[in-house]
Amino acid sequence: MELLTHIRYALWGPFTVLLILGTGVYLTIQTRLVQVWCLPRLLRGRTQSKSGGLSPLQALCTSLGGTLGVGNLAGVAIAITLGGPGAVFYMLLAAFFGMATKYAELLLAVRFQISDGAPLGGPMVYLTRGAGLPRLAKVFAVCCIFSALGSGAAAQGGAIAEAVEAVCPAPPVLIGILTGILLLPVLYGGGERIARASSVLVPVMTVAYLTAGAAILWMHRDRLPAAFAAILSGALEPLAAGGGVLGLLTAHAVSDGFAKGVFSNEAGMGSAPIAHGCTTGAKPCEEGMLGAVEVFLDTFVVCLMTALVILVTGANESGRMGLSMTAAAFSELFGPLAEGFIAVTVLFLAVSTVLGWSFYGLACLRFLRVRRALRALYPLGVALSVAAAAHFPLTDLLYLCDISAALMAFPNLYGLWVLAPVVRRETKAFLKKP
Repeated sequence: MELLTHIRYALWGPFTVLLILGTGVYLTIQTRLVQVWCLPRLLRGRTQSKSGGLSPLQALCTSLGGTLGVGNLAGVAIAITLGGPGAVFYMLLAAFFGMATKYAELLLAVRFQISDGAPLGGPMVYLTRGAGLPRLAKVFAVCCIFSALGSGAAAQGGAIAEAVEAVCPAPPVLIGILTGILLLPVLYGGGERIARASSVLVPVMTVAYLTAGAAILWMHRDRLPAAFAAILSGALEPLAAGGGVLGLLTAHAVSDGFAKGVFSNEAGMGSAPIAHGCTTGAKPCEEGMLGAVEVFLDTFVVCLMTALVILVTGANESGRMGLSMTAAAFSELFGPLAEGFIAVTVLFLAVSTVLGWSFYGLACLRFLRVRRALRALYPLGVALSVAAAAHFPLTDLLYLCDISAALMAFPNLYGLWVLAPVVRRETKAFLKKP
């Protein structure tokens, strides 16, 4: 764990923080402040596609299935534990500029989409076709395959085991094994079955979670100003202590905020473009707008809700960590049933994330032209990863997630810088349309 901690903070040091922030700022300029105009444009868009498909808002709700997960609950709590309330500020900062990053990712995924029996897109495709970097594309694909087993399967499996163990007196390993077995039929059903399952699992629990969080914030509305003040003052503490700019960049509040922000909304990782790049009949800029709004809802709504609930209830001072801290915060509303509420929420969101990430991994295997017989073993590997993860502490698994997120982000971010002129041209042409 000491070695993992060093690797994690080395990867999420000043260079990575500046790279993510700089990419978001640069793409914000190239997209003419997409954060401002994307939602009005999206709401004015067509209500239904010509082929009778999903409306933009329906597609947005579906795509959130792969994004919402343990990062919204445990990740926020761990960020506050490691970096203090100030980490929340950097999560929001990462998300604001991440809106432009994800817009560009999805735009490029559709722009350079290929048809390989079925549509295929994502960083591995636009790094090859757009940037002319096939070797880097293969590096990304390999990192994504392993990240799907880590961030997508192991972390979610660990979260499920920790949450369910709190309400069910069963060994965590047994919970993990049962979860992996139950996931296998869906995982072997292919991309369509995965997409259908994800779109059903997430919406109900997300609405229930936000409703419960809003109720707690209303109960403690007098403490909200103090919570926001703690977030702002915590973000400024490194400067006040005389650490200067370097201290600001290397402080845990910054590192944990950016890492958990990226892990939650996935802006810059290059994972979500794989799903959007495999759609049919999509238009680059319209798909990009869905990504920008998706980041906003994920971090500015769900993650911020979690952080404020923790701060107004004082759960961050309870001595607990991760999901246990989040459950302690929600006990203000549910009392002894809080552990059960969090367990059910985590189960729904985590399973959806496992399914989404398994789709990403399978798409990268298809890009690498791995034989069909070997690809058939990948869902089994995902299920085994979910089962095995229940044996390890969730905090340790989230360190691995941060490491895998950085390894995926580096080639993807480089590709975004190379292809930024394409994003600018596509956006300029799109904005000229009535």
